[in-house]
Amino acid sequence: MKKKIQILSFVALAGWLFSSCSLNDFPKFDDKDAFVAFSSASISVNESAGTINIPVTLVSLEGVSSTVSFTYSNGTAIQGEDFIPVGSNSLTFSPGNPVQNIQVQIVNKPGVFTGDVSFSIELDNTGSVNLGAAKKMNITILDLDHPLTPILGTYTATGESGFNGEQSWTITLSKDANDVSKVWITNFIVGGSSSSTPIYGIVDDEMTEIRIPVNQVIATSSSYDLIRLEGWYGDEDEDDIEDGGYITIIIAKDFKSMTIMDGIISAVYYDSGATDIAGWYNYFEPGVIMIKD
Repeated sequence: MKKKIQILSFVALAGWLFSSCSLNDFPKFDDKDAFVAFSSASISVNESAGTINIPVTLVSLEGVSSTVSFTYSNGTAIQGEDFIPVGSNSLTFSPGNPVQNIQVQIVNKPGVFTGDVSFSIELDNTGSVNLGAAKKMNITILDLDHPLTPILGTYTATGESGFNGEQSWTITLSKDANDVSKVWITNFIVGGSSSSTPIYGIVDDEMTEIRIPVNQVIATSSSYDLIRLEGWYGDEDEDDIEDGGYITIIIAKDFKSMTIMDGIISAVYYDSGATDIAGWYNYFEPGVIMIKD
């Protein structure tokens, strides 16, 4: 795992110290305020990452020495089965070495689907220095054997917009944390989707198609109460897809492309009950092609 080590600058530390002083006091900086912390509260690593280094930083003005201990806590990941600590449960810092690494071996289980699992590491006895805010780190081990792995990722979509003619954009398919038949789809309709509100689709057992229920919230706006996914069937009658229906995506046998078989719409309403329509943000004719990047 490659991860940049971030060390707080003198300016950031000085600002932190100054905030605890009275405005009429002359700021005094000394290493009684030195602290130790992780560089972030969480990270994710692939199950094939091998032995990873988790940096811990001792932040001080002139450099101090201290020995800091830490503990592991099982979550859905179990020590000895999913991860193995390397070395002792303590780190020794010195003025010339303000960054030390906790080493952990990630156990790879190729061909075995366990789902993503996680565990945590927490700094406890910090010796002669203080404990920083980021005293605990959560580590998620990403399972590479998810059944839907062949279709997950980003796609370049190309289709005919009713407003803008031919358009190309990026659609992302991500796995669900619990349901192995579900994918979450981001940016399904260019100009009519919000990254904060992905929609979901259900993949069949043979991984030949995805069914996306209509009327899901597809975007949010401060100007309108509701923006939702709608559509029409890709046939000559062009019937609207009613509540309870779904938009169908056909998956190619080689998993390198997909075709959205129905028309797709980002519909805007003035009310949350979807009775007062304001218009469409965008819509695309049936036959949008998605090519995996």
